[in-house]
Amino acid sequence: MKKIISSLLAALLCLGLAACTETPPPEKAADGADWSEDWVTISDIMGIDTPAEFTLRDNKDALSASGMYYASWSIGEEASYIDKTEEEEQEIIIYDAQLFLLLDGSSSAKEAQETETEWLALADSHYQIDAKETCSYNGQEFTVISWHFPSGPYVKGASAFGIYGNYAVSAEFSCQEAFEGDPAEYLASFLENCHYGA
Repeated sequence: MKKIISSLLAALLCLGLAACTETPPPEKAADGADWSEDWVTISDIMGIDTPAEFTLRDNKDALSASGMYYASWSIGEEASYIDKTEEEEQEIIIYDAQLFLLLDGSSSAKEAQETETEWLALADSHYQIDAKETCSYNGQEFTVISWHFPSGPYVKGASAFGIYGNYAVSAEFSCQEAFEGDPAEYLASFLENCHYGA
C-alpha cells in the first residue's frame, strides 16, 4: 500500500497542486470530545490522539487543494533497507512497524464510496488476505483486512477502509516478521483514538 500511496502523492504533486489556506479545527469532535491541541489534526476532518507507542513521522497537507491528506507514524528504531525491484534498487528507512493514514475527498459520498471500493480491490489484488471483517471504531465503520505480503521489509499487517462524509479513509498498519503483537490490534487501538469533525 505504501507504493500505492506514494504513486498517488507523486502524481498529484506533478500536477502542481498547492495547499490552500489552513482550515482551523472544530471546537468539538463528532463524538462530543473537546478538540485538543495535542491531537494530530488533519484539516477540520480528523484529530488523532496518537497512542503512546506510535511516533508521528509525517503529516502532509500540501495536497489539500485536491482534497487529499496523508500522515504516517512508526514504532521502533529506524534502520536502512535496500529496496530492490526489477528496474532499480534504492536505500529506504524502515521501522519495526509503520502506520499510514490517507484521506481522499470527493464531491459526494457516492464518489467517496467508489474510491473506497477501488482501494479495497487494490488491496485484494496486492496482498494475501487472511481475514476480512466489518468493525466500528469510535463510531466509524470500517472494512478491515488482515494480510501477508510475500516480499519486502513489511510482510504482515492490517488495513481499514471507510467513509466519513465525502472522504474515503484508509489506515494501514504494517510490520516486519519479527514484530511482536497483532497488527489488527494495533490498528484498532489507533482507530479508536481517531476523532472526526462534527
